[in-house]
Amino acid sequence: MLDSFLTKLPVRYLEACCGALKMKKLKGFVFISMLLAAWTNAQAADIQVTSDKDLTIVSIEGELKFRDEEVFTERVLRLKEAVVVFDSIGGNLNAGIEIGKAIRLKGFSTLVLDDTICASACALAWLGGKTRWAAPRAKIAFHAAWMLRNGRKEETGQGNALVGAYLQLLGLPQEAILFITKASPDDAELLTFQSAEILGIAVKRFELPSEPKQTDAKPELPQRSVSTDPDAGYYDPNARTLNPVTTTLAQPAETKTAALPPVQTPTYAIRRPEDPLMDPQVLDLANLDAAAQVQRRLQERGFFYGLVDGVWGQRSRIALRDFKIRNGLGSDDRWDLRTQLAVFDDRYPAAPVAYTPANPEQDTRGLFMPFAPPKGATLHPLNPRDALKIQSRLSELNYYRKTGDGVWGMASRSALTDFKVANGLSADDVWDGIVEEKIEGPYAVPATETPFGEWVLPGTACGDPNNAKRLVVASKSIVAGTGTCELGITLQRSPDGWRGAGVCTRGAESASVRVQLQLLNGRLVDRSVIGTVPNEEPAVFTRCQ
Repeated sequence: MLDSFLTKLPVRYLEACCGALKMKKLKGFVFISMLLAAWTNAQAADIQVTSDKDLTIVSIEGELKFRDEEVFTERVLRLKEAVVVFDSIGGNLNAGIEIGKAIRLKGFSTLVLDDTICASACALAWLGGKTRWAAPRAKIAFHAAWMLRNGRKEETGQGNALVGAYLQLLGLPQEAILFITKASPDDAELLTFQSAEILGIAVKRFELPSEPKQTDAKPELPQRSVSTDPDAGYYDPNARTLNPVTTTLAQPAETKTAALPPVQTPTYAIRRPEDPLMDPQVLDLANLDAAAQVQRRLQERGFFYGLVDGVWGQRSRIALRDFKIRNGLGSDDRWDLRTQLAVFDDRYPAAPVAYTPANPEQDTRGLFMPFAPPKGATLHPLNPRDALKIQSRLSELNYYRKTGDGVWGMASRSALTDFKVANGLSADDVWDGIVEEKIEGPYAVPATETPFGEWVLPGTACGDPNNAKRLVVASKSIVAGTGTCELGITLQRSPDGWRGAGVCTRGAESASVRVQLQLLNGRLVDRSVIGTVPNEEPAVFTRCQ
């Protein structure tokens, strides 16, 4: 990626490419009140794109306005890689969130330079970076969502719920979400490198080196050494240029294609002698975002005809296998670094015009090559037999309420997330050794001791999606009759039951919700508040078996 270039940029290049960034001198800011005072002179956001050789920078300066997200999306739509540099006091909440989503979807990095501000909605957009950079004197600040009522700022639960849902989409932990939304609209919380580490927000320090003095003597280049790195065929450990390093691929004995181009090393795989030793990362296809990237790429190349949803199922496996066959890379669906580099290399041939994917029920040749279990685990959810074992155990604990099929889809992921929340683990669907030990242990908390599952009012039918008196409760969502509540703040155990927050929608209507559920003698007591009107009398539901 571009991250390895960032720390080597000369000051003059940043100044040239980011003319909109005025390098405001804010070194004197010590108190939040002084920072807030600087927010009063807001201007409309100026979004500029500047490219130079292998590096593209998108600069955003000024207050974010409604529909700025559309301007941003239009200008970056055709970019493959970029660094988004911010200098903004914030602005429209929706614009900030949608820009952040677009940044994450494109895989861009984000950066706040020394002596510049990125606050409120700007800070939310900055969080969307696949890699987040901040200079030592950058001012990144957060506060709760608000709206004007009678000329006064009032915190809005619905806005905070949208923020929470977005932050969970980025994979931030509960502690970070609470930090980001806890300051009042007239206050702010500054993010430091120390607080980011404590909260689980990954941030890299960005410092510009001093410009080297010009000399007539030609610098002596280091001698190339023989690398013992097993992946040395895919990148040059002694590279000192921004130009991609290419390696000639061994031609397979039999292939139906013409001579293939060498695998082009992506920028994230280039390292320099002065850089820390870092190996290129193979995308984890158990991660929805990573798998969706690969699906989308295979779709662009004409091999994938399914839904881009991040679920690595049989259609995805067939598309990958056929891509490899087409390009002489083997005849199976094994995912490794060599395959990844080829998939994202435009010089490898796309599918023929007449290509039609095989029927997933009939053609399984070369499919289901095993994935190695994560560290400390013996199972991997993308291996069908392993997935079936996990589904079976989740079913025993009443979290998974379908018939196991060995496909690690959304129902399996939701069940695992609920299990992890109930057992004090992170609110996500990541499988690792800690989760495996917990789920197989004798003290795993079953769903029957939680509100997770299907509930109905007495005398009404279970399993009926049209039953207006039915709840289906999960850690991140609740189906209430014909409406759905997305919980930006995950439903978690609290001293007085289970609490969460989010936004409920039914048709064209929506309202914020503060969820409070209690278990009493095997029944579910709903004390939730939708909008600002509390229930006069809590509803009591019975669990469906």
